[in-house]
Amino acid sequence: MVDMSTSQKTSMDIFRGMMDYGPLTLYSANAKTKMPIGTIHRHFKQLEKTGKIRIYQSKKKGRKKIEYGPTIYGLLSFYRQDVEFANKIQNYFLIWIENKNFQDELEKEGFDITQENLKKSKQIFQKYMDYFSAVEEQIDRIKKGEDIVSRDTLIMISSGLLSTNPHYQKLWKELYLSLPGMKKSLDEYMQNMARSYKEFKKNLK
Repeated sequence: MVDMSTSQKTSMDIFRGMMDYGPLTLYSANAKTKMPIGTIHRHFKQLEKTGKIRIYQSKKKGRKKIEYGPTIYGLLSFYRQDVEFANKIQNYFLIWIENKNFQDELEKEGFDITQENLKKSKQIFQKYMDYFSAVEEQIDRIKKGEDIVSRDTLIMISSGLLSTNPHYQKLWKELYLSLPGMKKSLDEYMQNMARSYKEFKKNLK
């Protein structure tokens, strides 16, 4: 778990309130957390901007009512930051699987969202949180410039990101065919990936 600034702790408290009481509007968040509306509004906007919450429902009749709920990325973020939150993750899962918007979040991550299977998935969700919170930790370290990934691996990842651009795809093909050393490195990298995947599939049996 990581040390949190005062602002992060406030966001954590708001997010925890959302998980405890269901999708929240500004006013229901104010009632549940006792924080000023202005503070909640500021943190809602920041949490939404960073992809940690999203609009679950918006009603325009009468006073506009916008309910916000968690994203999976938001859950991962706070799972990493707070032991108490992490310890309650299976309970949160069982509460929120009744919500259609949350089911949509789970489906995007590959979960079978039929009710019978969802209720059996709380341990899988815990493992998902454990694994991908570690992935997020590695991403943060890379962003900070910590030398945990070789330059060759970063080059391969970046090249993959550029592969959808026709211009760079053409350049990559020409370089691959023209530079024996580059061809050799790429071939070895892909062969290693194929071997790792084959070993992974073998161990599943």
